[in-house]
Amino acid sequence: MALNKIKTNSLTDQSVEKAKIKNDAIDATKIADDAISEEHLDPTSIIGNTELAEGANASDILLIYDASAGALKKILASNVGTQVVTLTSISPTNATTGDGTGNHTFTITGTNLTGASAELVNTTGTIVNFDSVTVNSSTQITGVIAKSTLVDSGEPYDIRVIGSNGAQATLRNQINVNAQPVYTTASGQLGTVLVGQAGSFSVNATDPESAGNVTFELQSGSLPPGYTITNTAAEGGTAIIGGTDNSTSSSTLFNFVLRAVDAASNTSSRAFSIRSRVIVSQSFTSSGTFSVPSGTTSLDALVVAGGGGGGAPAPAPDALRAGGGGAGGLVYFPSYPVTEGGTITVTVGNGGPRANANTGNQGSNGGDSAFGSPGDPGLGQGGVLTAKGGGGGGASRNSAADAGVAGGSGGGGSISSQNGSTGAGASATQPTQPGNSGSYGFGNAGGNGSIGGGGGGGGAGAAGKNSNPGPSDGGSGGDGKAYTIADGTTSVYYAGGGGGAQNRCNPSTTVFAGGQGGGGAGDRNCQPRQSGTANKGGGGGGASEFGVGGDGGKGIVIVRY
Repeated sequence: MALNKIKTNSLTDQSVEKAKIKNDAIDATKIADDAISEEHLDPTSIIGNTELAEGANASDILLIYDASAGALKKILASNVGTQVVTLTSISPTNATTGDGTGNHTFTITGTNLTGASAELVNTTGTIVNFDSVTVNSSTQITGVIAKSTLVDSGEPYDIRVIGSNGAQATLRNQINVNAQPVYTTASGQLGTVLVGQAGSFSVNATDPESAGNVTFELQSGSLPPGYTITNTAAEGGTAIIGGTDNSTSSSTLFNFVLRAVDAASNTSSRAFSIRSRVIVSQSFTSSGTFSVPSGTTSLDALVVAGGGGGGAPAPAPDALRAGGGGAGGLVYFPSYPVTEGGTITVTVGNGGPRANANTGNQGSNGGDSAFGSPGDPGLGQGGVLTAKGGGGGGASRNSAADAGVAGGSGGGGSISSQNGSTGAGASATQPTQPGNSGSYGFGNAGGNGSIGGGGGGGGAGAAGKNSNPGPSDGGSGGDGKAYTIADGTTSVYYAGGGGGAQNRCNPSTTVFAGGQGGGGAGDRNCQPRQSGTANKGGGGGGASEFGVGGDGGKGIVIVRY
């Protein structure tokens, strides 16, 4: 009978050769679990003759011998290889030794920091170890080191991290010790102080190692007399330099060097200056030239034109009373910009002449005053300041009454004896001037005449008054405007209008008076008219019958710096 199966016990050792086994005849289903153990494998049976052309893909599965388990295990190719350590930053980057006690704590950020260590390297390449290193996460490490160990002689320090696989990453020149205070106030001139007045300036600096503890001291030079340094803790450190300037010189530049000191006694110095100036007023009563002092970039300017002359009546017996002259136009420009070291042309206008007696003529306009001329090297953006001469007072004639004459401030009107017509006060031209001459200029219209007398001339601060027909009173001149520019303390009126003439003699009445600011009083039967005050730009008073009008007052230009 034929055999149809071979049992294992029928086979002797080595009886089945490799040539008798068909390729792929034995697969995993033919091998019992745990049938092949380590002792059944030839050490040379697994070889690496076949090399991947481009290396293993991340999804490839590799066999690796786990020594701790004593067995082969599978592992993804993505989990095999060197993990690159990177460093992003270290904080803080400035440290201070202080009194040498306590610790510094640094936070180090990067990637793949799990299991890593950290160290510092000084400028000579010597390793400086942290007292403790804590790995907080794969992206953060904390290092602690004693202040006494981190000395400034080794700055700037590098930070180096060594990964668990030996890979390293370094950030160079990261930590400075005892950094100098940093000024936030630029060097140079802090500003200008006025002698006798209080002033204050501030200088700021920060400490890179902390939020404060910066103080200041005078290293060299000098402050304005009466000035001291006060230290505050604001913004890291602030020096308040202030007081009342007790200088005597008209212009002094005080140069000094401040030293900023932090808690670790690190210092930083910077040069500053403060200009001290005495307030100076310069008055021009005649034309001339103003030289802008060094260091002066602005000033206060008062420009007053000449006042207008008073009008006169026609010959008696038919004439009546004439109007007062208008005040010179006034320009006041505070903080007027100028160019230091340059010159500025100054023009002072004369007062307008009065009308001659018994002519029935209007008074003449005053002359213009000006601060500057086109092309002057001392002029800044303020341009030329022009004050217009005051308008002449209106005349009283047999046939008609003349109005006042337009000017910086307008002249007052008059009255005719023949037909009872009256002349109106004239308009003011100063406020209508172009540019700064109008924007900073003042002038007002003259008052109207009536059967009572002539109208008052306009002033810088108010219009001239109309005459009062009932008691035969002339109108008073308009008031001017007051300024302390001449000496800084005394209030002085400028540019008052001239009073209108009247026909009665009453020593107690002031209705015909000139306005405050140099306006001349109007004529009356028992007291002659007055001229405008010189160097105030006042208008001249109007004349009554048999009289003459008053002359306008000369102008003035005053600068204060």
